[in-house]
Amino acid sequence: MIKAIVSACLVGLRTRYDGNSSPDPELLEMFRRGELLPLCPEQLGGLPTPREPFEFVGGDGEAMLKGQAKLIGKRTNTDGSRFFIRGAQEVLKVVKFLNIKKAYLKEGSPSCGVNWVHVDGKIVKGCGVTACILKMHGVELEGRLPPKK
Repeated sequence: MIKAIVSACLVGLRTRYDGNSSPDPELLEMFRRGELLPLCPEQLGGLPTPREPFEFVGGDGEAMLKGQAKLIGKRTNTDGSRFFIRGAQEVLKVVKFLNIKKAYLKEGSPSCGVNWVHVDGKIVKGCGVTACILKMHGVELEGRLPPKK
């Protein structure tokens, strides 16, 4: 039975921007038991994998949802904010449909960061777009760092 959603990259799916994954052993075991539904907001929003890395300019996901920040491609300098918002909205649809109350999300991601993200070239305290939207809808969030290599 599904108990939570999880950033797809944390259970070994190659959905990160660079085409890799960041498997977390504990979450991988929960996934094997059928307790987690893996989702990638960036793919659900229409971005390919691999894809250009995006970074916040002007604030985090909360600021972006208020129209005060953007997500800009680090190579092309293009505004990809709409893809991140669309992906977060799609994740929220799934969460509501399945009545999911918990999410395990990858820290640092412009979508999934729970406690910290990249803003204006620095790592700062803040949340990604999907994390912010889920939090606003009462979903309990747990940020997970990728394992040290």
